[in-house]
Amino acid sequence: MKYRLFESILFDLKPFHWTYRRISDHNFKGFYHWHQGCEFLFVHRGQGRVIVNQQTYELKPGMLFFFQPFQLHKVHVEVSQETPYERSILHFDPISQGKNLHTFPGLNTLFNRLQNGIYDKQGFDFSDRSHYVGEMFDAYNQSIITNNWKEDCPLFIMQILSCIRVNTQNLETSLHHNKLRSLRYSEKIMQWIEEHYMETFDLEKLSIELHLSKPYVSRIFKRETGSNLTEYLTVRRIKQACHLLQMTNNSVELIGEQVGIGNVSYFIHLFKKTIGTTPHQYRLSHQVM
Repeated sequence: MKYRLFESILFDLKPFHWTYRRISDHNFKGFYHWHQGCEFLFVHRGQGRVIVNQQTYELKPGMLFFFQPFQLHKVHVEVSQETPYERSILHFDPISQGKNLHTFPGLNTLFNRLQNGIYDKQGFDFSDRSHYVGEMFDAYNQSIITNNWKEDCPLFIMQILSCIRVNTQNLETSLHHNKLRSLRYSEKIMQWIEEHYMETFDLEKLSIELHLSKPYVSRIFKRETGSNLTEYLTVRRIKQACHLLQMTNNSVELIGEQVGIGNVSYFIHLFKKTIGTTPHQYRLSHQVM
């Protein structure tokens, strides 16, 4: 099976890509992927989960998500005609749009944390203000229609950041009175994989360290993320392999070993099956050194 891992977002004509209230009521399949720009995702309708940065967030109406450039993430939603998934998405170039924030130091600091942070929150619950946030997205879509996006896109991003700042401040205040939630099993599994994906995978070692049975590890990961453990491990390894192919001159064999796949023939086969080209072909078309 070929996964659609990297979504290329073209910023040649405009410094952003806009999707307004797209609705899916059948055949929606979430997949692990990344793209080169920043992304804001606002949920108008839908129920499911978002997996990003080894964390799982509930997907529900009023949720706003931020994804960093080249950050692996997945949106998993169970859809039907009775329970459709409706969302608005803004992909944007952080360089051209981020420069507009320099005169707003507070928002600029927040944006840098969102874009470059490692452990910062990436899902924000605006269910109590969903009408207000939805109106922001409606107004921005109108500016696209009337071709006022050059002025309104930076303003729209600042409006979103301002809402996130208020949400984050409220969250930090509430944390003084509440305990942090416990990690889901799938989050513990993803964190374990993050530390061990460069090694030969050992399900027994994983299950022992998490004090779970091997069958339960696979079942709970599937239940909580909507994908199987092998798929996630494969995508995580191949993403790192793509990075190494672009940024180093290491041999294909060595890169396979560095991502936990010691058999070079199997690594090439798995890479081609996942990406659609061989590691050598990928390097020729993507290397930046």
